[in-house]
Amino acid sequence: MFQPKFPLEYSNIDGPYRGIKDIKETIKQNVLFLLSTSPGEWPGNPDLGVGVRRFLFENYGSLELNSLHTRIKDQFSRYLPFLKVTSEFVEKDSEGYSLVDQNQLKIIVKYNIKPLNVEEYVEIGV
Repeated sequence: MFQPKFPLEYSNIDGPYRGIKDIKETIKQNVLFLLSTSPGEWPGNPDLGVGVRRFLFENYGSLELNSLHTRIKDQFSRYLPFLKVTSEFVEKDSEGYSLVDQNQLKIIVKYNIKPLNVEEYVEIGV
């Protein structure tokens, strides 16, 4: 077992909590944690985290929202340096309608696990 799987759930097999036994799933959970953790949330490491929730009410095209890409690259190079990461905004839904007109915006973070040469992604609503 690499780490407990969140949300925490009791397991008779793994011990007190159900665990992750796959390296790709472990890395995906770490990516989601890094993206969702707000800077200052971890007292021992106040610089840790992208804090995508902080961008919830940012206007589309604002400098602050556009700085999210830089923040993602900086955080990944510091805390998950074995991943090659890119990020992009998704402005249209699967049917071609503008998400911006619906006051929505999604970001896709693609990452390549260099040692395994595997590409994965996560999609988060901003």
